[in-house]
Amino acid sequence: MKISSTSLSLSAVAALLCISSTFVNTASALSLTIRNDVAGNSSSPILYGFMYEDINYSGDSGLYGQMLRNWNFQAGDTGGAADLSHWSLVKQNTGSATITLDTANPLNSINKNSLRLDVTTSSASSRVGFSNEGWWGLRVQPGESYTATFFAKATSGFTGPLTVSIESNSGTVLASASVSGLTGAYQKFTVTLKPSVTTTTITNKFVVSVASSGAVGKSVWFDVFSLFGKTYKDRENGIRSDIGNVLEAVQPSFFRFPGGNNLEGQSIPQRWQWNETVGPLEERKGRFGDWSYWNTNGQGLLDYVYMCEDMNMVPVLGVYAGYSLDTSSVPEANLGPYIQQVLDELEYLMGSTSTTYGSLRAKHGHPEPIDIPYIEIGNEDFFSTTYDYRYKAFYDAIKKVYPDKKFISTGPQTSRPYDLLDDHFYLTSKEMIALFNHYDNYARGGSDIFVGEFGTNSQGCCGASAANLDAALADAVFMTGLERNSDLVKMIAYAPLLNRDGQTQWNPDLVGFNTEIVWGTPSYYIQLLWSANRADTILQVDASNGGFGPLYWVVGSKESTKQIFVKMVNTGSSSQTIGINLKGASVHSQGVARVVSGGLEDTNSASSPNTVGIKESVFSLTSATGFNYTFAPYSATVLLLHRM
Repeated sequence: MKISSTSLSLSAVAALLCISSTFVNTASALSLTIRNDVAGNSSSPILYGFMYEDINYSGDSGLYGQMLRNWNFQAGDTGGAADLSHWSLVKQNTGSATITLDTANPLNSINKNSLRLDVTTSSASSRVGFSNEGWWGLRVQPGESYTATFFAKATSGFTGPLTVSIESNSGTVLASASVSGLTGAYQKFTVTLKPSVTTTTITNKFVVSVASSGAVGKSVWFDVFSLFGKTYKDRENGIRSDIGNVLEAVQPSFFRFPGGNNLEGQSIPQRWQWNETVGPLEERKGRFGDWSYWNTNGQGLLDYVYMCEDMNMVPVLGVYAGYSLDTSSVPEANLGPYIQQVLDELEYLMGSTSTTYGSLRAKHGHPEPIDIPYIEIGNEDFFSTTYDYRYKAFYDAIKKVYPDKKFISTGPQTSRPYDLLDDHFYLTSKEMIALFNHYDNYARGGSDIFVGEFGTNSQGCCGASAANLDAALADAVFMTGLERNSDLVKMIAYAPLLNRDGQTQWNPDLVGFNTEIVWGTPSYYIQLLWSANRADTILQVDASNGGFGPLYWVVGSKESTKQIFVKMVNTGSSSQTIGINLKGASVHSQGVARVVSGGLEDTNSASSPNTVGIKESVFSLTSATGFNYTFAPYSATVLLLHRM
């Protein structure tokens, strides 16, 4: 996504000018006939999924489960010179010490800065050390264990012990452990901390301290800290468990990563580079991200793959294609090294262990090759004038090695074929609803469509409007149109995915979080409702006495479970009672209704996370082949019917 009105796909601009007049107000006598007696269209089995990039502090501080901030001293918060921000000196009673950023005792060539603790006075009753405040607090939960790691070395004569603890901000020690055996060379230390708490709190800190006269006059150096609680699927260096659970509930089928804008870089040298994101944490090099804050790359290429594996998502890999956000393009004659970097990345993912980078992947803990069925060349290249030669060069090189992969083009280009075109839509509610039938008459038989980013916003793009029900219902109308055309539209993803409360850079977003809790926006519940009730065949529906607007619908069936899904969006302020008839099928006498509804301005927030959600009820049918149903105002509904 880029902050520009042209984030709307080029073909959609023209469509907006002529679509709105095609809808007819629905009369109260509207009747729908579901045609089970004629063949329907196959629906994409991977229609719903996620697009992810680190925006809104959604990676570091959010999805990535690392609890410590500035954990390796590579740079300041906004990418400037390294500092000790978010670390503070700790001293008690007569204890005296200093902490400084040391550039003369690097852990390695990547992590060149360390935290140096110089002890002036210390004793059993007068400790000294330092603390980390976490990401806007440090969440401690009952019954949870926390694993802390760090590298440390000391001047001759001091071997420890060091005390590692989690403490409340008022000084209460919640859990502690000790390490000894320090030498003059860096070693990695690991401790497990299990706080004795009965309630969840975030007003806590991570502390490393020494309380020994033997430390007086000594120096201790530290680098590359980590602190993790329970992660999703208990994955090492994994994602925050509660965020993972909220995402899993949507039943996503694919995951597009690592961006998005954050793939491209503010300039060519600042682009996301896969080789800086793999291996042990101490071997990873951070970068100034495209959303104006430092990205640690603690969550990297292989970590995204693990997320795909843990959530059963198909990887959709975006690769850098020689174009960055400052509008600079790599000249055609100079593309070679950039293409090679992508080929190396693909070998790292898909190569056998006999290859250079496949063996590196195995060394990093994943010996089995990883299937990457979709490769997206670039991101939003409709902004550039150089995509034709860049796409051609990357396509030819990748296709030669991986002829069976599906290629995604990010903009119109004619240099080489593509399997899918990535369309992006950031629109107002009115504009999004007008795109309901955007793909109805789209030519079949050529390339398919990947709606890689979409989201409704009162400003149309990246404004400050809340993620309210009005926006969510417009999303639902658009998605209903996409599902009606899911023989053509193979994948769709709302964007952005995540937002840290108080650090919003783009709004609305799908999921909100802070240090303590996670909540879905109204658009999240629309995604969950549509994705979790997924058909494999889209059925023909005949309408009489009315048409689309303010009701919008799609009906599908799932043969393996004999289910029929009636998805209906009512954008009007009045309830709508319609007749629903079935031709060629009979259904059981009870159905299930799953509904998202409320006022147009209703939204969820940290203080009120459950204002909008899904309500489920059972309803009775008057006939096995027909019934009336009343759809609430401002609602999105799925009626689940079971064929006999």
